[in-house]
Amino acid sequence: MAFDAAAYVPASPARTLPVVALIDAAAEPCPMWTAENPDRALALLFVAPHACAAVDVLVSL
Repeated sequence: MAFDAAAYVPASPARTLPVVALIDAAAEPCPMWTAENPDRALALLFVAPHACAAVDVLVSL
């Protein structure tokens, strides 16, 4: 069966959030996690920018 043959319907339109709301609700990355995962932190800050301590950690690396 082809992947586009199945019909996927969201459970409820009220329970699905727009992507913008999910990005705005994203928490700031932890500075320790940023130091251990700089590539992931940079990608996260590219999608959901925050002025936080994680930016200082990335600049210091």
